[in-house]
Amino acid sequence: MNILVLYGGTSTERAVSICSALRVIKALSDTAHRVIACDYRDPVPSAPLLRLARESDAVFLALHGGDGEGGVLQAALEQAGIFHYTGSDARGASRALDKANAKHCVGKVGIPVARGEIWQPKAPPPAISLPAIVKPLYGGSSVGLKRIESESDLAACTVCEPLLAEEFLSGREFTVGILGDQALPAVEIIPCGGIYDYEHKYTAGATKELCPAPVSKEKAALLRELAMRAFLALGLRDFARIDFKENAEGTPCFLEANTLPGLTETSLLPLAASRAGIPFPALIEHMAKSAAKRKIKEK
Repeated sequence: MNILVLYGGTSTERAVSICSALRVIKALSDTAHRVIACDYRDPVPSAPLLRLARESDAVFLALHGGDGEGGVLQAALEQAGIFHYTGSDARGASRALDKANAKHCVGKVGIPVARGEIWQPKAPPPAISLPAIVKPLYGGSSVGLKRIESESDLAACTVCEPLLAEEFLSGREFTVGILGDQALPAVEIIPCGGIYDYEHKYTAGATKELCPAPVSKEKAALLRELAMRAFLALGLRDFARIDFKENAEGTPCFLEANTLPGLTETSLLPLAASRAGIPFPALIEHMAKSAAKRKIKEK
């Protein structure tokens, strides 16, 4: 196939996107596909880029966060009649990137969620029990994630963008990858000190990732079921990664959904896929072929 890979972007996750793209490009090239890579930085796709996208068999979105993951790019492609891109459509991507909206949608189908409030710039700190977690409402890759221990910590936060302030859940942390109609084995995430922030996520050795997660068969099945229900409630497609953390009673609570999860050496969707018998090149090819099937429908 001829595959256009879009990477980079202008979000805070640009560096992660570049790392993902390097692995994606190699995997596709090694499986005999012809790849054109484009560092995507435009607010909307340019005419030459749209032409490349139309001529390709699949558009592989190796973008994370911002307009590239949040539905803006997807909507622009759809308006141009281009639907053969990887991942969720514009509505699903937009719904998932807004963490508060995602929690609302998932909570409506009976899945437990972490309690929290939106904190807008210039507004007073929300009334939330401490310790708490504060994170960007629309961000990813745990960029800007902070643990707040005291009222003084909360008052010292600089709010330049909408934030989500959530109760701190003290239990174990898990993530479940979805690939098509299959929920992959759950991964348990154990940061080596501190919380699972950007540094712990992308520094080799800073976090233990156990896959399959060392839990009972019943808990493993529950995590997979909750992940698939969240995936469907958000209207996602093809693939995603769904994050959970247990409360003090051991109940898994939905945190967020990642519609274009990382594909780096330390990323968790590829880890879960490998444990399910899907090596990285096969995972990437599966993603590209899922998008290419929509090219046929476009015609």
